[in-house]
Amino acid sequence: MSITFSIPNKRGFLGFQKVLKISELLGFVDGLEPHPIQKEFMYLGLDKLALLKCWVPAKSGRYIDLEYDKTQQTYNVRILTPSRLADWSQTLTLISKLSSRLGTSIRDEHGREYSSSSVWDYPYQEDIVFGLEDFLKSGYELVYQDGIRRTLALSPHLVEGLLKADNPAQSYSDFFTTRQYIGAYDAQSKFYGSEQSEKILGTYTLTAGVDTILPLVPTLAPEDTEYIDESKLSWCCNLVGCDDADPDNLEKFFIYKRISYSDFLDKLPENMTQLFDAEKVLVSAMTFAQMKALFEDCQEFVL
Repeated sequence: MSITFSIPNKRGFLGFQKVLKISELLGFVDGLEPHPIQKEFMYLGLDKLALLKCWVPAKSGRYIDLEYDKTQQTYNVRILTPSRLADWSQTLTLISKLSSRLGTSIRDEHGREYSSSSVWDYPYQEDIVFGLEDFLKSGYELVYQDGIRRTLALSPHLVEGLLKADNPAQSYSDFFTTRQYIGAYDAQSKFYGSEQSEKILGTYTLTAGVDTILPLVPTLAPEDTEYIDESKLSWCCNLVGCDDADPDNLEKFFIYKRISYSDFLDKLPENMTQLFDAEKVLVSAMTFAQMKALFEDCQEFVL
């Protein structure tokens, strides 16, 4: 879901004004930048791109989409539902300043009209709550929300908790922001095969001294299902140790043990974990001594 605002280009005696350059549009909001792969288009008119995705580094949670509709001669600005309060502030700043620059009004997708000043009265907090409530009504077990750095999985239970807060819009914004910018390693799955047994090993890695985001239940990504037979797949966790006296020396890291993923989760203490989203857990950085104490009685996993 999303909300789109349209700002008509200004008409002159000889037709519509020249479409603004991307650099001019981004200049309306402090720190606003194009998606990294679109930086080379900064000095083109917006009409030269099918879609521009933009964000404010270290502040945005979700991208803002900009496009120029050549048929309607309008600048269209789209924000996802729900988006954080800061994302809404960036979006409304962009819309307001663009409207003021062009001297034209703003329309939302429902036909409601705003001036460059009255657009700030748009009920964006209600839109955040609407997006959360709509998920509950949908009946889905999970919904995925793309962020600047990470995609988050939301469950009905998690969303209900956000909606029960005194300020659901702020609660959602804090939840989303923290998880986009937390300085933790996103563990990636790797796969290994055995020619003798035709079995497949799926692995995640926890390294001593590193905050790590790991799945609560390891599953194949959609792109992996095409070439991996899940019936032959076993999951495990590689535990990587280090010298606690010299934890920054990469040459002193080593594979301490490989254990089954279920054993790994069973041994994690609550005081070292935090629910990251509906599918993942954040494991706090531990010393190698702590790692050994937690997992030394786990059997080595053998494929």
